[in-house]
Amino acid sequence: MKVSYYAIVGVPGEVLRWKIEARKRYVDYAKKGTQRVHHARGMIVGCAGAGKTTLLKRLLRCDEKEILQVKPTERLDVHEEIFQICDETKTLKALSMNEDDGKDHFNWNQNTKKLSFFDFGGQCVYYACHQIYLTRRAFYIVVVDASKCLDHKVDKAVCDQDDSVFSGWTYGDYFVFWIKSIHTYCRAENEGDEKPAVLIVATHWEHRIEQYKDKSVFIENLQRQLPKRFNLPEYLSVDNCYCVQFSVPIENLENRIANIASQSKWEEEIPKEWAMFGIHLHFRKKEKILNTANIKLNAVKYDDVPSTHVDEKTSTRKHDMLRFYHDAGKVLHFNEDGLRESVIVDVQWFVDAFENIIIDKLHLKGITGTLEDWDEYYQTGNLRERLLEAIWKKKYDIHSRKDQVLHFMQRLGLVAVGKESYYVPCMNRKEMGIKIQNAVLQFESRSSVLVYRFNVLPFFFFFRLVVECMQEEDWDVIKSDGISLLYRNAALFAFEENYIILSVTADSIQLQVFHSKPGQNLDEEKTCQIQTTIEKLLTAIIGAFHRKLLFKIGIRCQEDKKKPFAMEIQGYFLEDNGTQWEHTTSDQVCPLHRMKDTHFINAYELKKYWKFEV
Repeated sequence: MKVSYYAIVGVPGEVLRWKIEARKRYVDYAKKGTQRVHHARGMIVGCAGAGKTTLLKRLLRCDEKEILQVKPTERLDVHEEIFQICDETKTLKALSMNEDDGKDHFNWNQNTKKLSFFDFGGQCVYYACHQIYLTRRAFYIVVVDASKCLDHKVDKAVCDQDDSVFSGWTYGDYFVFWIKSIHTYCRAENEGDEKPAVLIVATHWEHRIEQYKDKSVFIENLQRQLPKRFNLPEYLSVDNCYCVQFSVPIENLENRIANIASQSKWEEEIPKEWAMFGIHLHFRKKEKILNTANIKLNAVKYDDVPSTHVDEKTSTRKHDMLRFYHDAGKVLHFNEDGLRESVIVDVQWFVDAFENIIIDKLHLKGITGTLEDWDEYYQTGNLRERLLEAIWKKKYDIHSRKDQVLHFMQRLGLVAVGKESYYVPCMNRKEMGIKIQNAVLQFESRSSVLVYRFNVLPFFFFFRLVVECMQEEDWDVIKSDGISLLYRNAALFAFEENYIILSVTADSIQLQVFHSKPGQNLDEEKTCQIQTTIEKLLTAIIGAFHRKLLFKIGIRCQEDKKKPFAMEIQGYFLEDNGTQWEHTTSDQVCPLHRMKDTHFINAYELKKYWKFEV
């Protein structure tokens, strides 16, 4: 069995991913004394209505009456340190889930092993904020309702997915979504790193469909749902699957969870100052957002440091600790201009605030707002200031903190902040109409379609890219009749005299540039400049997802004359690897279509607008 390096040396994995100078500072902090802590995290995910919260209640040994009264988790619930792990019996001792019961289970006792659980709501509208919590430093329980056929569409009464990116999804699609999400956010980055443990729990097994004769057949059906070109079946095995019936105890599952949560990989050596700092942040959680200048550190004497540099050293100390707790998912903090002055110490509160922005129609209760504002927001993602005020006023009194909260949401690609309104891309259900499509097809001076083909493309990656593009200097969202040309799978921007269309498919992001004036030719330097901007943004976003989120660059061999965006690339993707096609100025038969749909390409004409590595 592979054991990750940080589990051997006791250094937190987050720290080992820091740059060398920051790691050296960690060593200096650790020389002054360390505290060993053991804190495991489990993530319960799955489609809406699968029984995730019920499963957690059963692990907590709640009585049958309380379990039967469980309501579906609409959002995301964080249960900090709700279990103590009993090593001898390999069982879980339930602690209180009520933060107001007068007890506080947050501690750094090195002899106590604790387990926290994150209960992910299955409503698809809330998936955009899950990126905040998905991490490789956790194990995952994927819950699947065995009473449902994987090929059946999810009942609208369970999850309203009409006109969203999840429109028409089946129960199998949601299972694949979660496996791909775990693979994308959490797979090992370096050789020797362990992949996260994934358990499959089949609920309602007593009511399973006839097709699932036994556990092995169930697993085989799940494996058949997975895309063939991804190495995803590694997460599925009979040994990691547990079939749960309501009237049958779940000791075997509990023992397995306790075994995973008691492993040494969850132990880490924390500098004592960091441990005390973590406790300080925890007890200030009720303040929600702190000004970093108001977080006081114990005085430290710095040898050979001029007095003029003491404040700088103290600031570095503080931001190193905040970075660690940010990487560990305890706080939100970015040491960047406009953000370094604040730290969100109650992440659940922040997530709740965003989830109340993306409130699903099924949950609209008592929030004032005009029908026009609601329709505009629900269809286009354009959120008027007055509607945001009404949404937050219903449950959150955050007027004094609104700008800070929105700045963090924009940094995470959840919201684009405008002057009088906000753009929330995950709420955009609008398709590009025929009128706009025809207008795009009329442009004569146009580039080829540059394609970024990903090994696995997270669903909300494109949303983050659009938000980042909206913040680019000299880039403006194109409007028609006063309406922004932003769609659920495409976005149109203007840069100088160029029109840019970005679009997304299941595994690709596509870029094409048009000259806005008839009879004018595209400037190839400008198209390359646009490409550079997009690739700069892609690189930055990938850093937030996973450093090994890979893509290949190529060109679509020909345009789809009926559809100017989000074109199918299967069978049309010419990768720039020097083997598929000759890089000449003369016409040649497309290597992808020698026998069927034969056509000619000109490598020079296709490539002249873009920069490719030689």
